[in-house]
Amino acid sequence: MNITTITLDDVLEAKDAKALSQSELLQKYKCTVIGLAVNMPGNIKKTPVIISLLDFAKEQLCLQLKRQQINVLEIRKCFIVGGPYIALAVSADARTVKNIAITLEEAAPYCRLLDIDVYSSNGVQISRSDLQLPPRVCLICSQPAVLCVRNRTHTFETLKQTSDRLLCSFLAMNCRTLPKAIESIASLAVTSMLLEAICTPAPGLVDRDNSGAHQDMDIFSFMQSSSALTATMQACALAGYNHNAPPAQLLPILRLIGLQGEQDMFDATGGVNTQKGLIFLLGILTAAAGISIQSSSTLASTKVISIAAQICSGITQELHNLKHEMPQRKLTAGEDFYLKYGVTGIRGEIENALPAITLAGLPTLKHALHQGLSINDALVHTLFAIMAHTQDTTILHRSNVATLQEVQNDATNILATGGMYTEHGRHLIKQLDKKYIQKNISPGGSADLLAATYFLYKLESLN
Repeated sequence: MNITTITLDDVLEAKDAKALSQSELLQKYKCTVIGLAVNMPGNIKKTPVIISLLDFAKEQLCLQLKRQQINVLEIRKCFIVGGPYIALAVSADARTVKNIAITLEEAAPYCRLLDIDVYSSNGVQISRSDLQLPPRVCLICSQPAVLCVRNRTHTFETLKQTSDRLLCSFLAMNCRTLPKAIESIASLAVTSMLLEAICTPAPGLVDRDNSGAHQDMDIFSFMQSSSALTATMQACALAGYNHNAPPAQLLPILRLIGLQGEQDMFDATGGVNTQKGLIFLLGILTAAAGISIQSSSTLASTKVISIAAQICSGITQELHNLKHEMPQRKLTAGEDFYLKYGVTGIRGEIENALPAITLAGLPTLKHALHQGLSINDALVHTLFAIMAHTQDTTILHRSNVATLQEVQNDATNILATGGMYTEHGRHLIKQLDKKYIQKNISPGGSADLLAATYFLYKLESLN
């Protein structure tokens, strides 16, 4: 697309085109009409970046209208040389829409270049003063923009430089291909993986001291695989963010994303399974967080857990069906555990709204941090609370039900001594690490739930 210098005729044509779009929509729908443009000084009004900013603003405006349950009846685009313009007909009170428009105009520095006019159904333009709000301030100083324009307070060169800087800030933001909320959710998921891996001492698990009961991995394996799973967590969160159907219909999509994530993990670790279970658990939770932020703009652990349970609704039925018909393939570890022990594992945990986390993990972590324990010590203490309350399938995979009961009893006893709150508890935890290494015991399922606990704990801080 060429950058074109406008003439006076182009300006007049743009003015007429805007007025025509507005009047036609008003006559057709007799509703509120929004006019969306970009204010740029000078005689260049149409460039790729200006049009990109205008399209971005339209998408953000439509998203905010959708969140307010406001229907967009029609969108008209007029990308002429004299000034690109978009008009929207919407089914809502003009004052409500004006408030939404003002919020967008102030959402980011580059949004100050946007000019969003709102007209009532009878064609009257709604101003900020109509809402008892102060006028827009100047791009350069803190004075009302209308005064600076009237008094020619700033030179054209200064206005142009400021506008160009704001356009550059938009381009810089646009290089981030994911919505900021999705990046934050995925980043928190990876942070949770890393913190779970490095909290020490973690009996039988890979930590900063040793590789626990694992001979084929170490702390560096977890660093590599966690980093490799960044794209998977982003994809899961974005899948939830873009989902507009019942949550349960998202599961097949997440499973496909998870399979690619598993391959990324194996590529990073040379074929070692470091976090396969965590890909499933955090993949579901990041997707649930994506749905939550898309539908209500907020993140709450209780809501995200509820959505995760809806995504996995009926998932344990797959296990129950094994009693009647076996698949023509090798059973997964979870399927094998169910047939041997009747344990539904992480499937049942999520479908039942994560009781090990809601009843043990989250309360313990919140209390430990409130009492002044470091993140490391709070996580280790929380690990034992989870171990005491969950049927850890990693332990079953390596040992048997008796060993699982032994681990649950060990965890309960550690907590009774004060755990990470007392010197005696810390000493017992280190002794337990030696014991689990010798007996090849790894509470890996509990470790996954610990990572998920931290993810859910920190989630609300993203609001």
